[in-house]
Amino acid sequence: MRADAPFRAGNARGTIWTPARVKHEFEILSHVHFFRILTHGLTNGVFQILGVLSFTQEETGRIYSLKVRLEYPRDYSWAVPSVFDQDKQFRPSANGHQFPDHRLCLSFPEREEFGIGSEQLSSEVLGASLIWLDKRYIFERNGKWPGEAEEHGWARPLRRLLKEEARRSRNGYLSAWTDWIIAELATPQFHMGCPCCSGKRFLDCHWRLAMLSAQYLFSMQYERGLDEHRSALEAA
Repeated sequence: MRADAPFRAGNARGTIWTPARVKHEFEILSHVHFFRILTHGLTNGVFQILGVLSFTQEETGRIYSLKVRLEYPRDYSWAVPSVFDQDKQFRPSANGHQFPDHRLCLSFPEREEFGIGSEQLSSEVLGASLIWLDKRYIFERNGKWPGEAEEHGWARPLRRLLKEEARRSRNGYLSAWTDWIIAELATPQFHMGCPCCSGKRFLDCHWRLAMLSAQYLFSMQYERGLDEHRSALEAA
């Protein structure tokens, strides 16, 4: 493949931002009608696009907008771009779904809601950013995030994902096993038989449930360690 090929999804090093690749990305984003590109560039090897998200409220005709910085990870499109509130228009907060560095909290990564490896990944992220902006304006007015939202941290949303994954299987054994894992914090035996009783190895059968359970147990241990460390500091 030529070095200036417009899209290099299979490159282990990630996307190479040649002029042709940048032009191709602009062509993709030109179809995102609610996003207007202002400028772009490379900062410390990281490709960034500065632009404006905007939408019109149907009831009042008022236009809402937000200047954002879209940062592409080095291994794009196998990793999701980050979106930042460029002018720090909103105050970061957990309930407002915004990180301390003014990055928008768009999705819990383990939900895999974005099309990893897809040419449309940046468009999907901007779509989620527009939804975030609409909800954030509502949050600014009444102090409550509208609609359903993930719990904070890692352990609690992973616990929810575990239960959802077990329910999707429609297998009572898996649901019971998941409840046991959550209650007892028992270490799964990934190379033993799958708890669905199929006779296959766990990793060869319900591998996603296996991975989620491992992540859940790790996050629980990590968060408990943080709590113990915080308690020790407060007691000192």
